[in-house]
Amino acid sequence: MPEDNKYDLVKTELELTQRQMDKYDGLSVKIRTWTVTLWIGIMGWAFQVGKKETLLLGAFVVLIFWWLDAMNKNFREDYKQRRNKTAHGLKLYFQTSSWPENFFAPDLPLHSQRIAGSLKKFLKLHIALLYFPLIIRT
Repeated sequence: MPEDNKYDLVKTELELTQRQMDKYDGLSVKIRTWTVTLWIGIMGWAFQVGKKETLLLGAFVVLIFWWLDAMNKNFREDYKQRRNKTAHGLKLYFQTSSWPENFFAPDLPLHSQRIAGSLKKFLKLHIALLYFPLIIRT
């Protein structure tokens, strides 16, 4: 493959991976907004009907959205790793006029560690920081 074509392909992949990361960042904001909105609605409903069982619904909703956010962060992390490899490859190309060994494009993430990766993200403090206090307050 001619070097110009490979450069264009790598540049396009870098842009694509960054757009995917931006998409997942936007989804995370939406997930968190819906979590708080539904939690507040359920808490208001629980106080209105006066049944403690309704509070369990609030905790259940928070857990579902917490898991969705963890999955979202896991997918984002896969794209971030590939974006960093692509950026490193471009940097090396500009410094040495050659590509790193074993570097090829496109090499988009396969998301092979969906459950295990999501579980790790589920337990990370920066993700749990919103959800854990909501469950405690329930």
